[in-house]
Amino acid sequence: MEGLARLVNDSLARYGIEPTIDHHRLKWSKWFRCESSFSLVLVPGKPGLYALAEELSATAGDKRMLALFRISAAEDLALALGRMFQPGSPDHDRMSSGRCFARFALIKDALQRSSALSALQQWMSEAAETASGIATEFGDKTENRELETESWVARRTEVA
Repeated sequence: MEGLARLVNDSLARYGIEPTIDHHRLKWSKWFRCESSFSLVLVPGKPGLYALAEELSATAGDKRMLALFRISAAEDLALALGRMFQPGSPDHDRMSSGRCFARFALIKDALQRSSALSALQQWMSEAAETASGIATEFGDKTENRELETESWVARRTEVA
């Protein structure tokens, strides 16, 4: 299947059509708990997207309720996530609480990263509006070469 996707993308490129990324097919890492900067040892220093969530409460069974509060793009995932643990960072207390989880997807191409981030921002906006009944608008916020969106979208998920 991967070979077919490559053939299609190559064919589109030959005719000058830029293939777009399907955000539903991103290869996300498993969720991992963020307790300290040592939790980020396996996060690569490569470009991609990352998602941050906070555990709301333990539920029956092996599922936990996580509230997705940020999806961001970064040129260096390890550096972007590591900054959140620095003293003085606005995210320091939240990330150090031991209730935050993260996951990432590697996307080398800046245009594809931006496209995927926009699609995910739209999804977060729609999900937050549906959950709260209040219309919200999420704008792009550029800071230190990162794009991010904040929201609270709760979902049940398996956590490693």
